[in-house]
Amino acid sequence: MHTSKPSTQIPGRRAGVFRIALTIAVVGVAAFFLGLSIISRWDVVRSQPWTVNFAWLAASAIVCWLGVVWLMHLWRVIIVHLSGKPLRFWTAYRIAVLANLGKYIPGKVWSAMGLIYFLTEEGHPAPAAIAATVLHQAYTVVSGIMFVSVVLGAGVWGKLPVAVVATVLTFALVILYPPVFERLLKWGLRVMRREPVVLQISFVRAIVLYAGYTVGWIIYGAGFWLMSKGLGIPEGPFWPVVASFGGAYLVGFLALFAPGGLGVREGTLAVMLGPYLPPGLPATVAVLSRLWMTVIELIGLLPLLFLRKSGR
Repeated sequence: MHTSKPSTQIPGRRAGVFRIALTIAVVGVAAFFLGLSIISRWDVVRSQPWTVNFAWLAASAIVCWLGVVWLMHLWRVIIVHLSGKPLRFWTAYRIAVLANLGKYIPGKVWSAMGLIYFLTEEGHPAPAAIAATVLHQAYTVVSGIMFVSVVLGAGVWGKLPVAVVATVLTFALVILYPPVFERLLKWGLRVMRREPVVLQISFVRAIVLYAGYTVGWIIYGAGFWLMSKGLGIPEGPFWPVVASFGGAYLVGFLALFAPGGLGVREGTLAVMLGPYLPPGLPATVAVLSRLWMTVIELIGLLPLLFLRKSGR
């Protein structure tokens, strides 16, 4: 008697449909409340001068692009240090901007997988590629959390006890301590059945990298602040606005169900900008920031047209 094997495709399809439905629901809810906030305060939004200053907008685009290049450079420094193989600047740039497109796919793993894939295609060992990508993500997230926490303080942590906040931040920093991170990484590679990799990152180098990633958050947030000046609307105080943008970007990044943090980042940014901008304006600025940053990402693809295509 012939018996058929149970199919695993249906659960997989259901999971895929559920993820898509969840993404649509989150984006839809966020869009609804953002739109409601803008409409309810439309008189404030309309009363703004909205004078486009192309010089400030150009400065915003340049600063945002420099922020992307700076973070890419830090990632390049890590992979070269771990693999011992050179990686040309423009090759690293091509890998970074192409892999970045993966963030618009639900799951948040595709950008990281893209970095690993392209690095192995360039001849870098897979364990080193994995280690560099994971370390890059860890430094990005932890430095961002610390920067936002220091600048905004109680404004981001609310009424949580100081002991709880201190414990969370301390734990985040401990993860970046090279011996601790190396043990966690070896465990992860062992689970993935990959060869272990030795980080060989000194404590001093770790501090320098951490400072570098913090500078990256400042540069990227400054580009957002300059965007508001370019639109001729109140840009708000520099440091709180820069930290608010960083906090919203982090929340969107950590929201695994939202591709590119779509909806989540805008909603969070509107809330975080509330104390610093006129009512109704934060939601409008949050939506405009998404459009502006998307334009900058597309412009960042243009240099690929002038790069020599690799045989691989």
